[in-house]
Amino acid sequence: GLRLFNVWDTIVASLNPPVGLKNMRATAGMALLSVACGFTPVQRMLSSSRSGVLHLTHHDLPLVTPNIFGFQQDLLQEQPDRRALRKTVPSMVATSGMFTQSKPEDRRVHPEDLNGRAVFKVVYVVLESQYQSSITAACKRINAGQPDVAVECSGYILEELRDPANYEQFKQDVSDANIFIGSLIFVQELADKVVEAVEPVRDQLSACCIFPSMPQVMRMNKIGSFTMASMGQSKNVMMDFMKKNKPSGTSFQDGMLKLVRTLPKVLKYLPGDKAKDARNFMMSLQYWLGGSPENIEALLLNLANNYCSQISEQGLLEGLAIQEPEVIPDKGIWHPVAPRVFETPADYMEWLRNEHAPALGIDAATAPVVGIVLQKSHINTKDDAHYVSLIMELESQGALVIPTYTGSLDFSQCIDEYFSLIG
Repeated sequence: GLRLFNVWDTIVASLNPPVGLKNMRATAGMALLSVACGFTPVQRMLSSSRSGVLHLTHHDLPLVTPNIFGFQQDLLQEQPDRRALRKTVPSMVATSGMFTQSKPEDRRVHPEDLNGRAVFKVVYVVLESQYQSSITAACKRINAGQPDVAVECSGYILEELRDPANYEQFKQDVSDANIFIGSLIFVQELADKVVEAVEPVRDQLSACCIFPSMPQVMRMNKIGSFTMASMGQSKNVMMDFMKKNKPSGTSFQDGMLKLVRTLPKVLKYLPGDKAKDARNFMMSLQYWLGGSPENIEALLLNLANNYCSQISEQGLLEGLAIQEPEVIPDKGIWHPVAPRVFETPADYMEWLRNEHAPALGIDAATAPVVGIVLQKSHINTKDDAHYVSLIMELESQGALVIPTYTGSLDFSQCIDEYFSLIG
């Protein structure tokens, strides 16, 4: 089974890195992509079983061939009458091809036309490559939509720092950045590299946001007066509050939502500037967990407005209405054309049988039912084309699909809480 780890504890105490996390790079999404591309006999599976659950691991993955790039377009041409499609918007368009690509230069964003706008520079390191398309889209939205500010962005996938040339470029980018963002940095040797590059320039950064990572990386957090430099070494009001509100038996995101809701209880005891900075850190974390280009755009604009001096001192973003964080439940049933994420199987099946199946011309009473388990971060960041392709192909074969997802590493939750109840 998959080993769980409690990310919350990395915020409030110094912990050893979880064993085996570096081997979790193969995701459910990669397995599902192989099915969507025709590597698994979907039609034969549907014809031989009334219902089924796709539960694949990285050991099942075949070699992906170039014909995948035309897969979705071919489906649309061959099955135009069997699709209920959502409209594509700019924030949903991946900016660097398939999510398995790994070239730092592909993620570099430069504003095309400054027109006298103030520029702030962002550098990020993330474990999950799907975040790069969301961040890139967010930066392009800022550059296209803000009259007075623009953003330059350089991004790295954590494993890329093993390459000496990439690492040298990373250090150079960090040295003149305004904002640094890191997430899920749990591999010891790579965590050391990040600290070595960022710590010497931390004080000159306008903001340094480190989301769930190893303690020595988390200690570099700096949002105004908010810092975690003493994490695990001494007590303070924020750390005591977070310990007391540590969630039991729930996900990290749900725990953070609880913390944000109860944060005013402790903020009122802090000086005004410290309360504001602590609140901005918690808001930044919620934007990050939301993951969509809109959330990331709001995250960057909020940090620039409050902490980048060349922007805040001139009031260049003053009066801008920045959206609140928008997050989806930590687990649920997601369908690309459904009006919302469903948290109960009953609600989803009512929509599926009464609205979606009739629109597809599928007889819900006799159609086979296929349950699949997806990875939440691909849905958060809208890097979901491979999921959409799989669902469309299954439906084109006459199946009803139950696409569940979870933000946990325990994928059995979806089977137990959704598939077992549906029967």
